[in-house]
Amino acid sequence: MKKQTLILLTSLIYFLPIMPLWASTIAGNIQAPKRVKKIIVYLEKADGSSTDNQPQTHTVSQKDTHFKPELSIISTKDTIEWINNESKEIDHNIFSLSPLNNFDLGLGEKGSSLNENFDKDGILNYYCSVHKKMEGKVVVLPSRYYQVLEQPAAFQIDHVPAGQWILKAIVFHRRYKAEPIKITLGAKPVNNITLTIKKR
Repeated sequence: MKKQTLILLTSLIYFLPIMPLWASTIAGNIQAPKRVKKIIVYLEKADGSSTDNQPQTHTVSQKDTHFKPELSIISTKDTIEWINNESKEIDHNIFSLSPLNNFDLGLGEKGSSLNENFDKDGILNYYCSVHKKMEGKVVVLPSRYYQVLEQPAAFQIDHVPAGQWILKAIVFHRRYKAEPIKITLGAKPVNNITLTIKKR
């Protein structure tokens, strides 16, 4: 009985997820001109190393000759699955000419799915060659520590492992950019950070 209990405990320890020694919060405000709207605030490791993201699959529906959602926010190593959910017999194609990830997945008939993996962080647009007005966007982040803001406001990113980080932001207005901030995070939260967005 003792032997069986020991084996069970050993198995449980083996399969328990490895948690970071410390996990805390980074919070602050975005300072930006009024014309700046949607922003993605995110964290990147200061040394550029991977955050060991477990790959995930994100679904995009092709319905009524639109990509839904039109914007996908994912992390490196993730996959997007495009599913043709049209009610009629309509084929769709997915392709991108972006240097970040240049691909053409061919045609997918009603009920089919097409997949693409994303290994590099950045932003790309993709299209359907059959329907010229169909356009989608993928934002590939280097970590899962981010927050989406519809306008400049307060932000808070939780459960961040201790270490050296760089706070950045993706600004969808092409004339503006964010000034990155280096952050050292320990067991205590880092608050009252001001991330400034200014003209390029």
